[in-house]
Amino acid sequence: MALTDPGAYKDTVHLPKTDFDMRANAVKREPELQKFWAEQQIYEQLSQNNPGDLFILHDGPPYANGALHIGHALNKILKDTINKYQLLQGRKVRYVAGWDCHGLPIELKVLQTLKPEERKQLTPLSLRHKAKEYALKAVEVQLQSFKRYGVWGDWDHPYLTLTPDYEAAQIGVFGQMVLKCYIYRGFKPVHWSPSSKTALAEAELEYPEGHTSRSIYAAFEVIGLSKELQMLLDPFLGELGVAIWTTTPWTIPANLAVSVNPDLVYAVVEVGADFSSKFKYLIVAKDLIDRLSETLGTTLTEKSTMTGRSLEHCTYRHPLYDRQSEVVIGGDYVTTDSGTGLVHTAPGHGQEDYQVGLRYGLPLLSPVDDNGDFTEEAGQFAGLNVLGDGNSAVIQALAEAGSLLKEEP
Repeated sequence: MALTDPGAYKDTVHLPKTDFDMRANAVKREPELQKFWAEQQIYEQLSQNNPGDLFILHDGPPYANGALHIGHALNKILKDTINKYQLLQGRKVRYVAGWDCHGLPIELKVLQTLKPEERKQLTPLSLRHKAKEYALKAVEVQLQSFKRYGVWGDWDHPYLTLTPDYEAAQIGVFGQMVLKCYIYRGFKPVHWSPSSKTALAEAELEYPEGHTSRSIYAAFEVIGLSKELQMLLDPFLGELGVAIWTTTPWTIPANLAVSVNPDLVYAVVEVGADFSSKFKYLIVAKDLIDRLSETLGTTLTEKSTMTGRSLEHCTYRHPLYDRQSEVVIGGDYVTTDSGTGLVHTAPGHGQEDYQVGLRYGLPLLSPVDDNGDFTEEAGQFAGLNVLGDGNSAVIQALAEAGSLLKEEP
């Protein structure tokens, strides 16, 4: 027989003789293996009787809000690999499964199962009861799936964040933190979702595809000067404005300051006669004069310069309210990368603004409710949605007040 003939090597290839099936047949074999592990209490025996030190894996719990997905598999199998390695090293491994049974992900799942009429009749308490029922069912489904993944652990005694003993322990820890003065009350701006009525983490923020913001350049009338600038800028008073730029015009009603960079050089510029504005002079960053001339479509002529530090405590009048505010020193976020070099500051609407407000003792003004609508504090804009008609109304009001320099997408 030639060596190239089919079957020429079959009598000379020596394979081991085993009882292994030709096919893995995981659908049948895996449950048999897991049944064997459970009956023989392999995890329990090793985790209790191994001679080595204790090894504890503190697992971040999954949400009890539905069936598992590939992300859960990756997470749990990697952790199980670590635990089994530690068992093979002779350590006493402790892995207690747990579930996070609180929060918006579970409530949203419940709401998705209800008809509009049922949602209207919901109270906070009835929603919590439904969320608890949903979470407990999800825990059982996920627990069985984790077992099928082959993950070892104390599945008979998981911790659930909704059980009274767990909540009591949390309160106990919180009480200790209070007694040690680790807990204090304060304010902090948060990202808010009007549609879900909940705070969002920064990682959860997403712009819709193709989203374009309405940005504006505006000016606020300067009505008072710092001691350092009284002689220099007094001739411009009455026709002088501080120029700002923002991509959130709806925050203008909450403006309580304008921030500058103390180390930047600023300039008073004369606006070209061809530009329609109530202000003949504007204060902008010196490095941005040419770019702003192009943006505003007019010639800005430098008349005087000063440091950002010297602008501190100059005062200006809000264009839409009977309110006076100060120019303040901001942080390194005040740059000449964009805008005017002066930053509209609303302590109730942003973390950096809030920090500046703390330094200067500014009040917290956030005239927007949970639905994203202006409150009575916003005066003429009350009831308007900030992401809709409210934004447009603020821009229109600035234009009517002579404060709007330009709007662009």
